[in-house]
Amino acid sequence: MRKAAILLSGGKDSVFALHISLLQGFDIAAIVTFKPRLAYPWFIHAPFVEYTYLQLRLMSLEDKHRMLEIRSEDKEGERKEILKHLENLYSTIGFDYLIAGVIASDAQRTLLLEACDRLGTKLYTPFWGKDPAKHLLDVVRANIEFIITSVNAWGLHVNYLGKIVDLELALNIIELSKRYGFNPSFEGGEAETFVIYTPLFGSKRLCIKFEKHIENEYTGFIAPKSVHIC
Repeated sequence: MRKAAILLSGGKDSVFALHISLLQGFDIAAIVTFKPRLAYPWFIHAPFVEYTYLQLRLMSLEDKHRMLEIRSEDKEGERKEILKHLENLYSTIGFDYLIAGVIASDAQRTLLLEACDRLGTKLYTPFWGKDPAKHLLDVVRANIEFIITSVNAWGLHVNYLGKIVDLELALNIIELSKRYGFNPSFEGGEAETFVIYTPLFGSKRLCIKFEKHIENEYTGFIAPKSVHIC
């Protein structure tokens, strides 16, 4: 059986994982977004997660969405809450696979494997171990449009904040990653992203108004003023 729960943060990797899973014929029973209290959680993505419901509305998948709050402010507490939420979800709907867009984070994958071991389910991570530069290009070539919501790496200038990553910018990021040594898929927290268009949206997209918060030349983030379907 291929009944699945998938983790969705709204960033490029989780949206692409959802895209791939639907194309591969998984029966998506639940789409889970963890909403952390902290701005910088240990295991999950924080920026713009409160707007994932708009992404799913455009995909006609809003009824499958589960927004689950993480209230802990320490690493172990966050880990336990994530596990508990997944156990509760499994007891409610049951599923055979847990799907995530993780690429290279051992901490995230280890936590998800622990969850699957407890539940007796399988973990499906379609991008695990993939070359990060190739992955970035694959996302762009799948016609998934995303903006950069934060930067935190030497070589990634704050001028990139709010920019849509097209093929030209993706190639530029890959070149910078070779020069400065960061991960071009941002798996190490070098940057965060939010998807504003995927072919699953049809003819519409998300439009965002934001303000920039700059700490230094290579550290900053955008805060949403409004996010709406347009």
